[in-house]
Amino acid sequence: MLGFLDPSPTLTPRETRRSQRLMMWGTVMGGAMFSLGSGGFMAAYALALGANNLQVGILAALPPVSQVVQLPAILAVERFRKRKAIGLPAWFLGQLVWLPIAAVPFVLDTPGTLAISAVIVLLALRGLFNPVWVTAQNSWMRDLIPQELLGRFFSRRLGTMTATIVIVGLAGSFFVSWWQSFAPPDQAIYAYSFLLLAGWLTFGVIGPALVGFSKEPLMPAAPESDRSAWSIILEPLRDADFRRLFQFLFFWNFAMNLAVPFFAVYMLTRLGFSLPVVIGFTMLSQVTNVLFIRVWGAMADRFGSKTVLSLSASLFLLVVIGWVFTTNPERHLLTIPLLTVLHVFAGVATAGIQLTVQTIALKTAPEGSATPYIGIAGIGTGLGAGIGPIVGGALADFFDNHLFRIDLSWTSADGVLELPALTLTGIDFLFVVSFCLGVVTLNLLAQLREEGAADREVAMRELIGGMDPVLRAVSSVPGAGFVTAASYGYVKRVPGADVALGVMAYELASSTQAAVASAGRGRRLAADAESMVGNALFSVMGRLQDAGVHSVALAQHATRGAMHVGDELVDQLEGVVQSSITGSLRALDLVAVDPLDSLYGAGYGALQGALESEHDPVRVSRAAIAAARGMASELGVTEDEAARAVADGILTAASNTDAETLDSVREALPQQTPNPESPDSH
Repeated sequence: MLGFLDPSPTLTPRETRRSQRLMMWGTVMGGAMFSLGSGGFMAAYALALGANNLQVGILAALPPVSQVVQLPAILAVERFRKRKAIGLPAWFLGQLVWLPIAAVPFVLDTPGTLAISAVIVLLALRGLFNPVWVTAQNSWMRDLIPQELLGRFFSRRLGTMTATIVIVGLAGSFFVSWWQSFAPPDQAIYAYSFLLLAGWLTFGVIGPALVGFSKEPLMPAAPESDRSAWSIILEPLRDADFRRLFQFLFFWNFAMNLAVPFFAVYMLTRLGFSLPVVIGFTMLSQVTNVLFIRVWGAMADRFGSKTVLSLSASLFLLVVIGWVFTTNPERHLLTIPLLTVLHVFAGVATAGIQLTVQTIALKTAPEGSATPYIGIAGIGTGLGAGIGPIVGGALADFFDNHLFRIDLSWTSADGVLELPALTLTGIDFLFVVSFCLGVVTLNLLAQLREEGAADREVAMRELIGGMDPVLRAVSSVPGAGFVTAASYGYVKRVPGADVALGVMAYELASSTQAAVASAGRGRRLAADAESMVGNALFSVMGRLQDAGVHSVALAQHATRGAMHVGDELVDQLEGVVQSSITGSLRALDLVAVDPLDSLYGAGYGALQGALESEHDPVRVSRAAIAAARGMASELGVTEDEAARAVADGILTAASNTDAETLDSVREALPQQTPNPESPDSH
């Protein structure tokens, strides 16, 4: 009767593919159910039950800290070598616990200490089952998915799960809002109960059922050994490189979870947002997560998981410290725009972190010993993520009555004008502490070795596509180039700021590529592509307070992306070049930028994109010069000045390739005196 729980000695390719799909969708269903009992929903439920910051922290800590249960789960898997028979029943029992959690408001007085205590106890009980499933599943997936496909598989699974969570989360938040809009105050809390019940009847049942139909590859026989159980468990910690990974996972998750579980509490209490607004911001992060997960997955396979983890972790640090400025000391005009940007970048960063933490642990594990390695990595993650919220909750309650404030004052005969520059109180302190600890923790990641991992700067060049040399371009206006270079040099020293700029650059290049490709399918390539490239550029400039400072990079990536239009438009290459340059220059001309900077960036990006997509650099160079001369009078410069600025950008881009290409490009450009303010002259 229970034969379906036994592993299969052999799997056909068809059975393997089917099992991979079932495992993926089963996990997606489990993630959707968990999303209804965590994050903003659990924070709102806990506050309705009467929880304080410490109790909210304990609730957030229970799922990760329960990972210590993986220790006996590891021993069970290694001893019996039947992952499905061990993990699937445990997962189903863990899902059942959602039912009494949903029933708490019906049997206990709310808000009340007993009610919140009951939920804490029930979630702790659930924590005894779920890690058993996680341990068995991770080892199971290690044998089911080829290692060279891990990055793509987990990125696809994470993307599908995130999309499902977005839909479920938005629907759930509007249900809660709808229920609470007409229910009596003493029955408003029932919305969370009905939400958890509906989630269990669908996702909580479907997820285990799907996994039940998948097949488990037979684990190889355990080697004969007289080693003790503790020796097996502690074996990974004897590996020096794995110890570095364990230390990073513990301290990173501790640092981040000092603050992250309180994002929703901060919006619900300090900012006064409704639950749909809070969930809406969370879903914005999830959507961004879905859109960028494939980028990180491809980069992880190409440059290594450690490199992508470094990029995404530094970006997440920028997000954490950004929360300090959402109040000053209360909501202000820029609160919602800033929160929007923070949630977008949080989604990008979280996608990379979630993807690479799991894959790097899988790659570190020797074949045949995956279970203890993956389990210990999960314990390190869980302990850090579990202790962090508890410490964070205690600190939030402590700092709730403390205030740190920096004011700027101006004294004159008319009186004293005081402007609050920085105000920290309550949870604000958690953001600062979390950021500082995270910066220190990144040093541990730098010590970790991964076979085949590329240097961080190599991946940044792929993401940004040459932003460094362009932003170092010296403007034709004396001193302006120094400001541009110095400002970017400063930005690079802020953890995550370079990745944030890289994400914008990637988005801009992708948008203009899609715009030109779309316009090329019609008959009005020049006019359509010009307006669409301009609109894409406007979208990115709207999120930059200093668009003028980064005019070179903006022009570069707008034209660079347009060059990636595919072979089907090669006969329209001159039109693509001219329309993309014209659209970029006209968009940038509406902000306070030097036109020669924009021309330089456009020339650089046009040739860079041409080289990346293997288009004829000579045709592109000539078309770019023609576009520059055509825009000269509109920009308020002479045709020679415009042509020289574009030529400088083209030559700078060409200097990064082989000598033959550089010579051919140089011959295609008009003979003229080099611009003394160009990068080549320094």
